[in-house]
Amino acid sequence: MNLYAVKYSLGRAWMYSLLSFGLWTGYWFYVTRKLFDGETGRGRDDAILHTLGVYVPVLNVFILYWLYRDLSELRRRVGLSELPVAGYVVGGVFLQPVLYSIALGKVNEFWDARTQGLATEAPTPGAEKAVIAVGAAFWLLFVLFAILLTLLVAFSSSTSS
Repeated sequence: MNLYAVKYSLGRAWMYSLLSFGLWTGYWFYVTRKLFDGETGRGRDDAILHTLGVYVPVLNVFILYWLYRDLSELRRRVGLSELPVAGYVVGGVFLQPVLYSIALGKVNEFWDARTQGLATEAPTPGAEKAVIAVGAAFWLLFVLFAILLTLLVAFSSSTSS
């Protein structure tokens, strides 16, 4: 097992996010938050609370701030440029897909610097596969519901004529 298998490619992130109805980003957030908690050395282990909090309006702004603040600090520790944290938070609220893509690159850049170039693509463990499967099931249910609703509307329109 490669201890430095911590990076996620942008293609993987987008593909799994779309396939999982967006649930994969929660998985990524949890894993990344847990790793950052370990790296900052503050003795925190609140990754699950932060992950759940990302889905709570207003609280999610604070949680994004804490994530980007810690990423900025960790980047500074390894000699990389700090992030404009406030800008990332505002972008994360209003331009989430764009900022997520940029932030993912900054996280991967941190891991490359932190491991002196030894960071590699993270494996796809069972938990990640389960998140993708559950999200894909939501997609299937969504599509089936849309088809059913369309058929019901079409049927009710044809019978009322």
